[in-house]
Amino acid sequence: MADLTITVAVTTGTQYITGSTSNIFTFDGSQPASFTFPWVEDGTVRLEQSGSSNDGHPLIFSTSNSTVLATMRTGIISSGVTYYLDGSSNESDYTNTTTFNAATTRYIEITPAAATDFYFACWVHGIGMGGIVDITQTTWGALGYGHPSWGGITAS
Repeated sequence: MADLTITVAVTTGTQYITGSTSNIFTFDGSQPASFTFPWVEDGTVRLEQSGSSNDGHPLIFSTSNSTVLATMRTGIISSGVTYYLDGSSNESDYTNTTTFNAATTRYIEITPAAATDFYFACWVHGIGMGGIVDITQTTWGALGYGHPSWGGITAS
């Protein structure tokens, strides 16, 4: 179960790296500040992509911020990231736009195990639609009060 669910939509805005105006991912109606989405290690976030604006834009996580689509795709992260279509976990179906678009419920759950940075991007259109996921040990407000928390330490 996710600690937090965020609704993802695709709108027009300023793209990461290029700075041009085109399609971008927004989280709960806003583009992440400075293209950076902060989250805490060991916290689980669900990124809900069921809205129709996401059709043709499977969000993925990658170790690469390359503007070369093939390079960005080779960095797709599978450890600590689960891609779901209609309740079933299947990364290759998630990145296939035919099965992605046909699904009623689409979401990703991430549970990063260490403080690090990686990138979110569109499988089809690349890093420009995305940005940086900044995983920290103590992002204030990312987890609810009294929830098992940062760095594996349990809040009391």
